[in-house]
Amino acid sequence: MSLETRVADQITCHAWNVDCSLLAVCPNNNEVHIFKKPEQPEESWTKVYTLKEHDALITEIAWAPRTNRILTTAQDRNAYVWSLEGDTWKPMLVILRISAAATSVKWCLDEKKFAVGSGAKILAVCNHDEANNFWVSKQMKNFTSTVISVAWDPTSSVIVATACTDYKCRIFSAWMKSVDGKNVQTRWGNDPKFGTLFLQVSSFGWVRDVAFDASGATLAFAAQNSTVGFVDVSAAEPTVQNVRLSDLPLTKILFLPDGTLVGAGHSYDPLVFGRGVSGWSQLGQLSASKTAKEAGSAVAENRRMFQAQATMGAGGGVAKLESAHQNQVCGLQYFGSTYGGTAAEFTTSALDGKVVFWTRDQLSKAMEGLAIS
Repeated sequence: MSLETRVADQITCHAWNVDCSLLAVCPNNNEVHIFKKPEQPEESWTKVYTLKEHDALITEIAWAPRTNRILTTAQDRNAYVWSLEGDTWKPMLVILRISAAATSVKWCLDEKKFAVGSGAKILAVCNHDEANNFWVSKQMKNFTSTVISVAWDPTSSVIVATACTDYKCRIFSAWMKSVDGKNVQTRWGNDPKFGTLFLQVSSFGWVRDVAFDASGATLAFAAQNSTVGFVDVSAAEPTVQNVRLSDLPLTKILFLPDGTLVGAGHSYDPLVFGRGVSGWSQLGQLSASKTAKEAGSAVAENRRMFQAQATMGAGGGVAKLESAHQNQVCGLQYFGSTYGGTAAEFTTSALDGKVVFWTRDQLSKAMEGLAIS
């Protein structure tokens, strides 16, 4: 069975601190609640902090492992950098200069910069202004629609990728001389000018999320047309391999340290992808208890109930799906720690209010094509 907890009625995003002892969640509003992880699953989660500064729904949380700073973005067009001073988290406003919602945020490798996607068709790359002691942004305006998600090359602080609703996945240079210094080497050359477009890949649907593997050599992106694209960016002429899904689209993807890709979203149970001799493929699906066939029957039952309600006003409630989550997965984070003595690789959070811990044993069985129990 899956390990899970419920710390809110709905969760739109979550993040862990470096040792996975603290969990930050947004309960589908303008606040961040930070909980202390209990020693045992049957014990209660204790809320230790509440971060209140945003005026609208928080869209993403990023917790820096080195500096212990928390980043938050929201639909109020703002981003804040939170620093723990004593027993209080103090916010510092970021000068984003955007005219629409901030949609996503990620720290770069050295945590001297972070990138913010927005509905203003802008990517803002932010750094700390030491002279004035606040965070400022430098903008890229290469987009024709909302930048939904961003990802940094895990081996470099100057390479950033974006997922956009203009059906494009892109890789840019985010090099800043004043922050990164000179003679910064990348696979695309040294000291590439800020905003230089290295790679652009087209999709047949909104690009919902983007991720680099641990080596920075492979880029994956999930699209709204139920495909996942894989690009070998280390090749002289990168090509795209698209894996078509039989499930609903993924909205969140994550590379694990071993090179495995996991993804979830409208498909409530995570999917697992791996690379073989013939390329990338879907290896399996993680499940809470039942088989995919049984879960599919629950979906069909829900559809019949909805049709009855729409056409005849009939009631009957909603069937419980045979999946860990009962609503869209909005958060996917690497965990790599233990919960109640059980090792878990990553966690998911969803609009059903659950945080689910997915174990190494579940991953192994999914990749073997076995049923999870």
